[in-house]
Amino acid sequence: MRLTITHNTQYQYDFAPKHLIQILRLTPRIESHQQILNWRIHCPGKLTASIDAFGNSTHTHVLHAPKTTLNITVEGEIVVMPLVLGQLPQDAHASAVPALAYLVPTDLTASFSKITALAHEVLPNGLQSAHDALTLAIAVNQAVLYTPGKTDVTSTAQQAYEGARGVCQDHAHVMIAACRSLGVAARYVSGYVDAGNSHAAASHAWVDVWLHEHWHSIDVTNSIFASDAHCRLAIGRDYLDACPIRGMREGGHSEQLEVAVAVHSQQ
Repeated sequence: MRLTITHNTQYQYDFAPKHLIQILRLTPRIESHQQILNWRIHCPGKLTASIDAFGNSTHTHVLHAPKTTLNITVEGEIVVMPLVLGQLPQDAHASAVPALAYLVPTDLTASFSKITALAHEVLPNGLQSAHDALTLAIAVNQAVLYTPGKTDVTSTAQQAYEGARGVCQDHAHVMIAACRSLGVAARYVSGYVDAGNSHAAASHAWVDVWLHEHWHSIDVTNSIFASDAHCRLAIGRDYLDACPIRGMREGGHSEQLEVAVAVHSQQ
């Protein structure tokens, strides 16, 4: 699948900040099943490229004396090959972080009694196969209805589950907690998807599950295996490791954020 992607992030500050520094995870990961045809990041200030410990392509963005409006735009084209049962190629495993590290809970993905009970109820024999992972994802999707505006980036898996509402980020966190409660490593994925007729936003999040020495990619929100409609930006233990933009600034008082993402596909 050939995906054409445009992603614009606009910050509006009350006053011009003195300076800011951010980590941008806005370049698709280097994996053999996805090939970048062209990709550009447009923003003021200095960009320094690097690869983080998770194997993500990152840019450190430094801007002194920014204006009251800041626009960061990425655009490009990428070709993504289909995946069978969401199984990623071997090079997707390349990272200084071993699979076992994704069994360690974080504040956003810590297991809790209700998700442990659900996981064991849905999979009494444990999580053994990619189809088991998809079955668990369907159960998570049904337990946490897709509802924008009910959670935010600080919401934990437990909060989203107990509130029974959330978005793709929450689905991913709850799924990770469920997998880890069954002793299976799982990691967070940020990226883009051609949403088609689904309710998922083009800027998306899903999960990789470690089974029999392979990662299988599961789109919990759409209850499908991730495949050639999914462009992978970054991976990590949770949202904070893989979010597209994360940083800090001095000054500016409050800010308003607007994000617009468009993904178009063709065979």
